[in-house]
Amino acid sequence: MISFHSSDVIFATVRQRGNVILSMQLSGIGSYAQLICHLRKLLAGLMGIATLDLRNGTQGWSQSRPVMLAA
Repeated sequence: MISFHSSDVIFATVRQRGNVILSMQLSGIGSYAQLICHLRKLLAGLMGIATLDLRNGTQGWSQSRPVMLAA
């Protein structure tokens, strides 16, 4: 189970069909739901399945998971 703290530094990369759509560094995110909400606002207009790669630079974990993007 992954966990977030608002002081963590999160690196997020979104890929769709092998192309990097978004790559960013975030902080101040307190939950996975907040992260997804933030990313969906940034990726508004994109549709389909994408891969979300997360790395927590503070806690040292990384995770990759599919996400569904909808307009």
